[in-house]
Amino acid sequence: MLPRRGVLLDVGCGSCQVTTYLAPEFDQVYAIDFSESMLEAARKRVVSSGLKNIELLPGTASAFPTTVTHADVILTSAVVQYFSFADLACHLEECRRILNREGIILAALIPDSARKKTYYYGYFSGNRYRRLKKLRTWIYLSRLRAKAYLKNDLLWDGIGNWFDRTDIERAAMQAGLRAEFRDSQTSDYRFHAILRRHRTLAIVP
Repeated sequence: MLPRRGVLLDVGCGSCQVTTYLAPEFDQVYAIDFSESMLEAARKRVVSSGLKNIELLPGTASAFPTTVTHADVILTSAVVQYFSFADLACHLEECRRILNREGIILAALIPDSARKKTYYYGYFSGNRYRRLKKLRTWIYLSRLRAKAYLKNDLLWDGIGNWFDRTDIERAAMQAGLRAEFRDSQTSDYRFHAILRRHRTLAIVP
């Protein structure tokens, strides 16, 4: 899904596991994260990998470092689940600001709200006690939701926010981008969004 060329920006790079895998295919890589502890872990990984084209920088999904002025590929992997819709819209606008004309944005591993029950209830693990298991799961989830509501805990289910594809399309259009989608090959309940500059639509305020 990623063109292997030019400048890669990895947003929310964490400890750079994905970054160091992709870096040999690019001329320059910028990896940003808001967490200093994650950046420290990333520094150790980058040093041990021997890669010289990765620059680690503090930054957020809605405010990239000022030294990053353009990118051919912007990767946001397993990060969108921490966004609200407003956060997502701001992130895509920031991506478009520095994205080269023929560049792409890959928002990878987005939790798919249409498949939420697959995650919660394990529909693919069929057995004769499935109905009882679903009832127990519903009770368990109800308790977790109640606790999460009181604590304002976004990650109560181990995932965060779930999105459907129309959410992504709407945020993309607001940022002057067009979206296409791919199912994840490693997860039954996630999908990928590939976004490019929209050549015909103006940015919707």
